[in-house]
Formats: sequence, structure tokens, C-alpha cells
Amino acid sequence: MKIGTRIIGPRLGSKLLLAGCILLLIPWLGLQSLRVMQQFLTDGQASAQLLTASGIAALLHDRRDLFADSPDSASELADLPLYPLPGRILLDGFAEDWQGLEQHSKNYGAAPGPEFSLILGENKQRIYGLLKVRDTSPVYRHPAYLRLDHSDHVRLYFKGADNSEERLLITFEGSGKITAYTVDEDWRMATPGNPDYRLQGYVDIDAGGYSIEFSLPLSMLGEQRQLGLAVVDVDDSQQRTIDNISRTFPQINQGNYNRVLIRSVATEAIIQGLQKEEAQIWVFDRALNVRAIAGGLANQSEDYLKTEQQRATPLWQSLIDAILGKLVGATAQGLKDFNPQQTLRRDDALLHAAIAGVGSSKRRPSLDGRHEIIAAAQPIFAGDKVIGAVLIEQSTATILSLQRRSLQHIALLSLLSLSAIVIVVLLFSARLTWRITRLGGDTDRASDEWGRMRQSADIRGTHAGDEIGDLSRNIEQLLARLNRYQQFLSAIPRTLRHEINNPLNTVATSLEHLQTQGGDKVYVDSAQRGLQRISAIVDSLAEAASLEDALCSDEILPINVSALLTTYINHQNRRCPLNIVLSTPGDEVWIQGSDIHIEQLLDKLLDNAIDFATPDTSIEISLGTMKNHCFIAVKNYGSTIAESELPELFQLFHSRRNLSHRNPSHTNNGEQHLGLGLYIARLICERHGGDLRVENLSTEGAVIFTATLALTTIE
Repeated sequence: MKIGTRIIGPRLGSKLLLAGCILLLIPWLGLQSLRVMQQFLTDGQASAQLLTASGIAALLHDRRDLFADSPDSASELADLPLYPLPGRILLDGFAEDWQGLEQHSKNYGAAPGPEFSLILGENKQRIYGLLKVRDTSPVYRHPAYLRLDHSDHVRLYFKGADNSEERLLITFEGSGKITAYTVDEDWRMATPGNPDYRLQGYVDIDAGGYSIEFSLPLSMLGEQRQLGLAVVDVDDSQQRTIDNISRTFPQINQGNYNRVLIRSVATEAIIQGLQKEEAQIWVFDRALNVRAIAGGLANQSEDYLKTEQQRATPLWQSLIDAILGKLVGATAQGLKDFNPQQTLRRDDALLHAAIAGVGSSKRRPSLDGRHEIIAAAQPIFAGDKVIGAVLIEQSTATILSLQRRSLQHIALLSLLSLSAIVIVVLLFSARLTWRITRLGGDTDRASDEWGRMRQSADIRGTHAGDEIGDLSRNIEQLLARLNRYQQFLSAIPRTLRHEINNPLNTVATSLEHLQTQGGDKVYVDSAQRGLQRISAIVDSLAEAASLEDALCSDEILPINVSALLTTYINHQNRRCPLNIVLSTPGDEVWIQGSDIHIEQLLDKLLDNAIDFATPDTSIEISLGTMKNHCFIAVKNYGSTIAESELPELFQLFHSRRNLSHRNPSHTNNGEQHLGLGLYIARLICERHGGDLRVENLSTEGAVIFTATLALTTIE
């Protein structure tokens, strides 16, 4: 393969982007399809319900007999609606069981008479009532009094089974069970055979008045279903005379009381055979009183729940169901049915439109907030007159169940696709990591610890057209060039030494002849000094070139640095123009290395210190240890080093030796230097597991060079 050849292929970014798009595309397309399907099915369900409501209304067309006892409008206050109850009422005097119904309670009475509210319900052929009386000073019945009208009490008027007028009086001695009595015409005394246990109830008294929950059989009202209620207020607990009376009817008029409106049995019999599965059918009169109910919204959810419970569900599907329950709805839980007053509250706009003769449908959330309800209403005509309305409610649980199952399949498909893509990405990442690791390993092996290119280095190129392929080929190309350049640089000093020495020898020979023949001694000496300098430069270059090879090839042995340094300084003091002061620890300091190169290191540092030391000062050399290294510090007193020069001080061919910095007493004053000394010293330190640092001691007017070397243990 040709180095640096550009191969066209998908890039890494393109591969990862493609994988991400595929990962997101599948569930996104599935969700979009489900949204369209859900909207289509919901619109179809609404249209079907509107047609069904129209058909049921057609069956009730001209059936005036089904609405004969219904008021003509909702404005007739003389009627007492009997609302169907979802269950039995606990007779405890509290209103918790009536939540949702209380907004339909009617208020009666006005000051100075007692004010009260009343709501009636029906369940299993019994009438339930909640009576709330506002009275800040109630007077209870005293057990010693036989008269029933000497305390606060409630009167009930109704027509019995034989159409005879009956009266019941409810009295109480405090919070607790109430007692009902059949009374005479003046409400003073109970008739024989009392109390009347057909009426049961409970009273709760608080600071604002009292509340009575009561129940009586629906059969007590007879066929006319007339019922009246009056609240009697007695304020004076001593005199116990009646102060005021408030009634549900304007006045007693020949025994005509409020009509109790209940569901029509005949109407329910008709719609029972027309009920739709998973739907609820309502029939209302013009006053929006409930006449009949069939079906229930909870049927479907209950059947669905049983089916779900009977089926063994895997763990993974349970997890998916839990997630989908947040997205779609809790279709696996039973939908609570609605009572009439809640329906009126939610669908009153539809019902008013139907009473006005216009059929319509709408969607709304269920009362439990977990479902959506589709409601459709159509008017019922008798001739040209609207006599009632049909309302059909149906939850979207079926659609949501279908959507849920579809989402489960999409989730499963997405999970499988995601798993496959994850596996592919992991394999791709592993392959990518392996390629990068291999490239990094090949690059690391291409050079030794000193940064020199190994001759055996082999960067295995690749034909891949991505970024890593480009990188491997570029690195391969770069390392090949660096190897050739290194070989070229390594050969330069030896080549120069050979090529320069030959003409230098010729020139030297010519100068010797010239000197013997009486040439000008000044010019001859100058030429000879120039030749010596050129020769020294060539030798220094050759030394620097061969030093790295020597550092790697020399035998590594344990070295007692304390002893070596003591011997070295003793020798140097005999020839050094400045005094050298040595400080060593009491214990021996050992390293692994080459004693020749350690002495070479000391030569370079000592020569540098002498060159820049102030005359008549001492050179201070100290040996110490820190952690797993030892240090050799060489300090000379003289000019400090500029901060800008410090980063380049140990680089190749950097020299500070000039007339402005050097010690003028040094014997080599004025010589040309290549800046190899500190560079060689740094290489020796690094070869022995340490480094070389320099620090200005401005307060002392000194410079200190510190060489660190790795310690070893001698057993």
C-alpha cells in the first residue's frame, strides 16, 4: 500500500449518525402510525355513537307515556329528583357518601325561618335523604315531655300505598340515631304503635346546625310518589314554642306535595335490550332528570382486567406495561362508573343542545383521569316537541387497549432493534478501540524511551477509508520520514568529522611548512587556533551524536554516589581555580547506572558553574535523598539567569557563554561553545531515571543546578 494514499469510504461520524438514525426511526414511525390510527378510530367511534343515540331516540319517539310524570322544564322547583346512587349510604350524619351529589341539593327556607338543603337518592328500592339545617341554637327533645312539637323536629308528608295521607315526625335528643313517629293531625302526639321503624336515620350536630341522613322504603310513597318535608324551629328551650317552619312546598294545598321523580321502569326495559357493550345509555326528560340507565362504563375494563389477570405475563412485558401505562392510560384497571349528577356536570352542554333539538358528540376525560370518554346525545321527539334526550357514553378503553397492545409490539420490536443496534455498536466500538489501541501501540513501539526511532518499527497501515485509516497512514508516513531524518542526523557528525578532518589536516600540514619557512608567526598562530576550534566543534558534534547510543549500550552497575562524588571532588580541587565545597549525608547513597556517565554529568555541571562563578567564590556541591531519588546540587555565586531563558537552557545548541556572563579568569575564555554541555547533562539524568532543574537564588546572588537520579537498594 502506498503511504498516504487517500481511500474514499464512510467516515466515523457518518457511521455513528446512521446507527443513531436507524435506532430512532423505528419507534418514531410506529408512534406516528399509532397516533393516526387512534385518531381515526376515535372519530369513527364518535360517529357510531351518534348514530346509535339517534336510533335509540327513534325507538322512544312519540312515547309520551314514558314521560307523563316528568316536568316540562327544569325550572319547576316543586319536584324532588331522586338520583340513583352507586351504592348504599352509610347513615352516620356525615356527607362523605354524598360527594358528587351535593351540588344538586336544593335550598329551602328564608329568614326568619330555618334554612335547609335537601338531596334525595335511590338504591335498591329505598329512598335516601341528606338534610342539612342551619340552626345555631337547636333545642333537643326532652325525654320527660310527651309532646313531640316542643323541640326542633322534621315533618314528612306523603301519600301512602292506599293514597291516604300520612305524617311522620323525626325528633332527636342529640347527636346519634333519630326516632320517627306517626303523629296526629296537629303534630303534637304520637299515634299508638310508634315509633315507626320503617324510617331510619342519624343526626350529627355541630356549631352551625345539624345534618340528618335518613332512609325509608320507596314503597311507602305509593303510586303518586308525592313527598313533602318541613323543618320546624324551636329556639326557646324553656317555653318550647314553635317559632318558624320552612317547607319544600309553598303551602299545604289539599294534600298535594312535591313529586318524587324516579327512573322509569318501562323506559329502562326498552333500553336494556339496546345497550351496547362497554357503554352506558342515559335517558333524560326535559328537566334533565334521569329517567333510565342501562349498561356501564366499567364492564369492559372489568372483563379486560380478568383477561389480563388470567394470562401469564412475562417480567419484561410487565415492565413494558408499567411504562405504557404512563403513556397510554391505565386500561388494566377498572374504570369507575359515573353517577347521574357527575354525568350532568360533565355533559350538560350536550344535553342542553339535545333538549334544544340538536344532536352532537364530544370527547372528555374521565373522572378518574385515566381514560377518555366519548359522549353522544340525541333529542327524543313527540311530534315536533322535544320530550327528552338520549345520552350514550363510552370510554376509549377499547381503543387504548388496542393501542397498548400495538405499543407493546412496537416496544418489543424497538427493544429487539435496539439490542441489535447496541450489539453492532459495541462490536463497532470494540473494533474501533482495537484499531486505535493497535495504532497507539505501534506508534509507542516506534520509538525508544529517549525518543529515537527504532529501526525495527513497523506501523501496519490499513485500507480503511475512515478517519482512523487516514490517521494510521499519516502516522506511517510521518514515522518513515522521521526514521530517515534520524538516520540522516545521526550520520551528519561522523560524516562531517571525516569530511572536515581531511582538509583540516591538509591545512595544518601547510601551516607547519609555512611556519618552518619563516612565515608571519602571528598569522600562523591565528590560523592554527582556528583549526583547533573547528576540530573541537567537530569532536563535540560527534560526542553528542554518539552519547545516546552509549547511554543505551553501557553496562548498568550499582554505584556508590557518595564515594564517587568524594573521589571526584578531591581530584577536581587539585586543578580547579575555585574552591569546591562538598556536603554529603552520613549514609551511603546507591544508584544503578554508569559511573563514566555520572562523572561526565559532574564535569558538565562543574564546568558550567566555574564558567559563570564570580572570582574568589566557592562552588558548593551537596548530595541528598528525597523519597526514591537522590539529588546532586551544584551552586555557584554570580549572575542569575533571565526567566525567559530558563525554558531553553537544556536544549541542544543553546549557550550562555559570552563575554558578558562568563568568569573572565576561566582558561577557556573567549572560546566558541555549541551549547552541548547542559544538553548532555540532561540526557544523562533522564537515562538514570531523573531530571535536571535550575533555580535562581536572587537573594543570595547565586544559581543552583539540581540533578536527580533514581535510587536503588543494595542488599
